[in-house]
Amino acid sequence: MNPEVWQRISSATTSCSSTVLIFPPTGAGAPAFQSMSVLEGDTTVWGYCPPGRGQRLLEPGIRTMGEFVSKFRSSFEIPTGPLILAGVSFGAMLAFVAAHILENDGIFATRLVALCGQSPKSYRGEREGWNLERARQRMRSYGLTPKSILNSDESDDLFVRPTLDDLLLAESCCGNQLKQIHVPITCVSAIDDKIVSSEEAIQWREATSETYRLIEVTGGHYAHEGFRRREWLNVFS
Repeated sequence: MNPEVWQRISSATTSCSSTVLIFPPTGAGAPAFQSMSVLEGDTTVWGYCPPGRGQRLLEPGIRTMGEFVSKFRSSFEIPTGPLILAGVSFGAMLAFVAAHILENDGIFATRLVALCGQSPKSYRGEREGWNLERARQRMRSYGLTPKSILNSDESDDLFVRPTLDDLLLAESCCGNQLKQIHVPITCVSAIDDKIVSSEEAIQWREATSETYRLIEVTGGHYAHEGFRRREWLNVFS
């Protein structure tokens, strides 16, 4: 994988072990998945590093799905073992799009794991007029980002603008027009998630022609942050 686009979080000890490509939630980057370092030795995990944030802060962000498709395809390398695509929140939709990209290229993932993400049907390509101020208001209303961070002098460049990039990227996504993927889906739903409803988890069943598995957890929208080795292995099994 291109190390400028993907950050290695853990490494498997054998080449036949699974490789996980995981996409972060809105406005976040690969550091959102540091809890996955407990998979060291078991699974190779690559976290997606979007431009415009983190180590790629000075690069322009991706705001259209066409650009995402192009950038993903150019950064991808076929692993030697089973491939698992995963994502949290909006990242789950990016994982679904990635599965489509690979299928079009004749590459089939072993599994897609959607963690607390809206189903593809919920992405209708509707224009909502996002701008920096509206992105900031959304972050305040969701309450997932501490107020002290949003009030800092660097908040626009470090946090709000990356969120705006992803909101515009999501706005350009017509997931409701995408066909089913031929990949089994595991959907992780937090029963105390105040952002993504349990109905979304049920609708993920319609996104695949293969098997569907639902795992219910607690911990809110970012339940994955509390996962330990056992929980991660269960999700990817």
